[in-house]
Amino acid sequence: MKITQLFGKFKQFLKKLFSNWKTRYRFSVNSEENHEEKFNFILTPQRIIVVTATAAVLLIFLTTLIISVTPLKYYIPGYTTLEEHRMYLQVSAQIDSISELVKQNQQYLDNFYNVLNGTNIEDENNVSIDKSQLASHELTERKEDEMEAMREVDMQASDLLTNHLRTEEENSKLPVSHRADISNISLAAPATGVLAEEFDMARNHYGIDIQNKKNTVITSVAEGIIIYTGFDPTNGNTMVIQHPGNVISIYKHNEVLLKSVGSRVSMGEAIAKMGSSGQGRKATAHLHFELWYNGFPVNPLDYIVIK
Repeated sequence: MKITQLFGKFKQFLKKLFSNWKTRYRFSVNSEENHEEKFNFILTPQRIIVVTATAAVLLIFLTTLIISVTPLKYYIPGYTTLEEHRMYLQVSAQIDSISELVKQNQQYLDNFYNVLNGTNIEDENNVSIDKSQLASHELTERKEDEMEAMREVDMQASDLLTNHLRTEEENSKLPVSHRADISNISLAAPATGVLAEEFDMARNHYGIDIQNKKNTVITSVAEGIIIYTGFDPTNGNTMVIQHPGNVISIYKHNEVLLKSVGSRVSMGEAIAKMGSSGQGRKATAHLHFELWYNGFPVNPLDYIVIK
């Protein structure tokens, strides 16, 4: 009954509204003191509805625009940023990859279980294949190959060790002078000057000291290739030359080096100038010269003459 009454009242309201749809009403604003009319405008029910609807649409549009272009959108429940959406896609792709990997691992474990239990597995063409036999055969061949390779490596290692021990034993029976003997190679003096200190194995002085004036030219004792040039606080400017026949010559405490690593030098070619660089330097300019053969230091005076 109440619904019928409400419907009737609403119907009467619509009837009255449309009957006065275009009825003009004058709206004016007057001054309270002298009743002077300040402004006025004409209203109709039609205009009121149109203006109200237009204002509502504009309000909704402006609200949506403000929310979409300002940080206010982040306060809307369920709204995500572009970065969050990108992260979501990335995580989704990773989850798919992990799922695929888990699926492949499960398939591998199933096949491995079947192989261990001797179960026949049908291939894609529904052909029954005894994979246990194939796997067993492959494992047997692989083990045989690995065992053969290990035996070869063990034999080679054993031969190398035996040869090394035999060489060490033979070398240990020889005096140092015989173990480090230079033959078939001629050497020239690295510099002129006075012999200030001789070779002494007991004091770990593995070379000789030649004393002369500063900037005296130092030359290579034989042809060879420079394998090291550098400076350290103890030895100063140092040069190392590799000569044929596994002979190495070392030149220390130079004032300046004239050659660089990789340079090929000949006998008597200038390679440095005498000085006293390094903390171990003497009071006067000198050259500390060492000669090594097959990894052993030798007395340079056995092969060169200082003038």
